[in-house]
Amino acid sequence: MKNALKALALVAMTSAPSLGQSLVGHLNVDSLLVEMPSYKQVMTDLQAEQSKFEAEAQEMQSELEKGAQTLQANAGTWTELRQRQEQQRLQEMYNAIQEYMQGAQQQLQAQEIEKITPVLEELQSAIDSVAAEKNVAYVLDASQSKGMVIYSKGGLNLMSAVREKLGM
Repeated sequence: MKNALKALALVAMTSAPSLGQSLVGHLNVDSLLVEMPSYKQVMTDLQAEQSKFEAEAQEMQSELEKGAQTLQANAGTWTELRQRQEQQRLQEMYNAIQEYMQGAQQQLQAQEIEKITPVLEELQSAIDSVAAEKNVAYVLDASQSKGMVIYSKGGLNLMSAVREKLGM
């Protein structure tokens, strides 16, 4: 979606003299997105899932720390073989925690893509619909993070119409 908007903005900027009577609309996609109830729900769901992963990782980390304390406390009484075995077990636990965290991060990213895609499609559909209703030939994203519109005086601000279309 970002690439499509960038391409659209580039076309609009390079062909500005030939636009003639074409209407150019603008809106802040970032602002609209974070206002959408469906986006807020996705973010809440993802944060809850992330909290679960963090709690499980913390539990695993606590077990590792207990093992390290046990090793340290018994260093004087355990044989060298037992100490090496315990160190190896602790290293394996550490590696398992790292693997778990990487897997959790990958799973969260996959869930984010899966859950945010319908929200982005809903937003794009509303933008398309409003642009068609208002006979707008080009819609530019005025979000600060995108840097697409550096000056806006005139044109048609579609924010409120898209909000209305989204039921917000």
